[in-house]
Amino acid sequence: MRFKLLLFFYCIASLSLFLYSYTQVDLNLTLSRVNLWQTIQRAFQYVGYFQRPVSTVWYLVTLSAFFVLYGIVLICMKRKTMGEQDLWKIVIAVTVMLVLSYPAFSYDMFNYMFTAKTVLIYQKNPYAVLPLQFAGIDPWINFMRWVHLPSAYTPLWIALTLPAYLFGFQLFLLILWNMKLLVAGFYLFSVWCVGAILKQSDRNNAVLGMGILALNPLIIIESLVSAHNDIAMMAFALLAIYLFIKKKYWSAWFVLALSIALKLMTIFLVPLALVKWRRGFALAGMSLGLILVLTRREFLPWYFVWVLPFVALMPTATLLLVISSGLSLGLLLQYAPYLYLGHWNTPVPFIKIAVTVIAPAVFFGVSMFFRIAKKTLR
Repeated sequence: MRFKLLLFFYCIASLSLFLYSYTQVDLNLTLSRVNLWQTIQRAFQYVGYFQRPVSTVWYLVTLSAFFVLYGIVLICMKRKTMGEQDLWKIVIAVTVMLVLSYPAFSYDMFNYMFTAKTVLIYQKNPYAVLPLQFAGIDPWINFMRWVHLPSAYTPLWIALTLPAYLFGFQLFLLILWNMKLLVAGFYLFSVWCVGAILKQSDRNNAVLGMGILALNPLIIIESLVSAHNDIAMMAFALLAIYLFIKKKYWSAWFVLALSIALKLMTIFLVPLALVKWRRGFALAGMSLGLILVLTRREFLPWYFVWVLPFVALMPTATLLLVISSGLSLGLLLQYAPYLYLGHWNTPVPFIKIAVTVIAPAVFFGVSMFFRIAKKTLR
C-alpha cells in the first residue's frame, strides 16, 4: 500500500512538472498549428510570463514535492521495504510523463535540434556556419539562444541526434520529443549501470544506489525535462566502469573514449583508470574537473550531473548523500529568482549564489542535529 501511494504521488508530482514546463514556452515559439493547442499554449504562457508569482510558487511546490518523495523513497530503500521492481515502476512512470515535457529551464535542446537540421536540411558544416546566418530563412532563429556561435557539440553527439531529427518528419514537436527520448534513454541506462556496478561490489545496497541517482530531482529535471546531454556522457562513463570491473579492459577503454568524445569532461577519469578503479577516486576526479570548470564559468545546475552518478555508487556514505542532495536543491533553486523576476540581472546573481550555498549548509546542519540527537537518546 505504501508503494502504491508513493507511485501515485510521483505521478502527481510528474504531472505537475509536465504541465508547469509548458508555462515556459518561448513567446516566439508556436509548438503546433492546431488552434486548440495554440489556445492552451497561450493560457500556460500567460501564467509563466505574466503571473510570475503564481508561476514561481507552482515551481517551488512541485520541487518541494520531488525532494520530499526522494527522501521517503531513500528511507524505504534503506529499510529494504522497496525493491528494484518498485523502483523501476516509479522511474518508468516519471520518464514516460516527463519525456513529453517542454525543456523549460534551458534552450540547449533547440541547439541540438538546429545543429542536426544544419547537417541534414541545409547540408552545412555546423562548425563552419553560425545559426545567425539563417536569420530570415529559418523561423527557429527567433527563439534560439547562442545563435552567434558555431556548434559547441562534439561530432559524436551530433551523429547521435541525426536519427532523432530524421524520424521527426519535419514536425517540430515530434523532433523535440525524439531528442528528449534519446536523452531519456541514456538516463534509464545510467540507472541500470549504477545497479550493475553495485551488484558487483555492494549488492546489498545496489537498489539504494540506483534510487539515489534515478530519483534525485536535479537528475530528473536536467535529464528528463531540460534534457541536457551530460547524462549521455555519464552513461558511457558508468558503462566503462562496469566493464573495467568485469575485466573487459579493451571494451572499457573504448567506451570511456566514447564518453570523452561526447562531452570531454570524463577525461578526468582516465588517470584513475590507469591506476585502479575505485568509487571514491572516481568521485574525486570528477569533482576536481567540476572545480576546474568553475574557475572559468558559473556553476550551472546541470554540471552537477557529472558528479551525482559517483555519489550513487557510494550509497552508504550518508553525509555525502545529504550534502549532494542539499546542493541539488540549491542549484535547482537558482531558477526561482528568474521565474519570479523574468531576468538574470541584479539581484538574481546574488540570490543564485546564496541559495546554492545555504541549501546544502541547511541539509548538513539538520543531518548533524539528528545524528547528535540520536546519540544522546541512546
